[in-house]
Amino acid sequence: MKRIIGIYTENKNSVQHYVRNTMENFHPISDNERDMRRFFESEKAAEIIYSVDASFVQSTPSIGRKYIDEKRDGTDKSFYFKWVSFKEEPIHISNPYLHHVTGLPTITAVKCYKDGYLVVDYDLLKLLEELRLIEHNSGFEKINMYIMGGGGLLLGLVSVFLILYGGYIFFHMLFSQNTGAEVMHEIFTSIISITIGLAIYDLAKNIVENDVLFKTFNYGNDLQSKTLSKFLTSIIIALSIESLMAVFKIVLEDYTQLLNAFYLVVGVTLLIVGTGVYNMLSRQSK
Repeated sequence: MKRIIGIYTENKNSVQHYVRNTMENFHPISDNERDMRRFFESEKAAEIIYSVDASFVQSTPSIGRKYIDEKRDGTDKSFYFKWVSFKEEPIHISNPYLHHVTGLPTITAVKCYKDGYLVVDYDLLKLLEELRLIEHNSGFEKINMYIMGGGGLLLGLVSVFLILYGGYIFFHMLFSQNTGAEVMHEIFTSIISITIGLAIYDLAKNIVENDVLFKTFNYGNDLQSKTLSKFLTSIIIALSIESLMAVFKIVLEDYTQLLNAFYLVVGVTLLIVGTGVYNMLSRQSK
């Protein structure tokens, strides 16, 4: 969404000039569906067209490319026309907004037509694509959505398995007759399994939310930075617990391996420092 609006803002004059020309050159013979649909033959970005009378009441159904909404005929449009002005230009073009029917970024063009107004809703993405201001391939986007959705689902299943496995180890430990060292080992293993499972689940949730269900055209670094930071934080927690477990195990069994535990702690510390530097640089870039 941000990317689309940014490109539209940069090329606003050119886009509005094109829309005004198409609206000026369209003169339907009548308000019936057949004559109004002729606008779609030349304008691939147009999604909905309808007429409004002088008293701001919709006088035709909302005519879409593949449907017609009879319920809209006769609805009061006076609220929307409060922001419509023809003082500067004979055709009014709205600011970008999310359409209540399609849910896509849209602009609306309004021109005086007979004794009322002609209203056309444009899909902003298709309009920019038609004017060669943005490159977008809907087929590739669908393939990408299916792949990301499948990968996110598999990651979700793996995360659920790890969480359930961690719970199984914990409950197995409660009813077992293990020694103190074995109990500590099972507790730490359970915590690590659940922590990693939660981290993978959070990653899968972000993939499904932002690339499948609620996909937007925001290619900024903000979302990616937050996702990466949260994932790294979960991994750091898991590694810190693993380091603590290694120290306990070495203290109880073999002091000669204490240097290996020290290397693991140093590695976790470097990861923490690296994550902190990354977050700081991300904030500065914003």
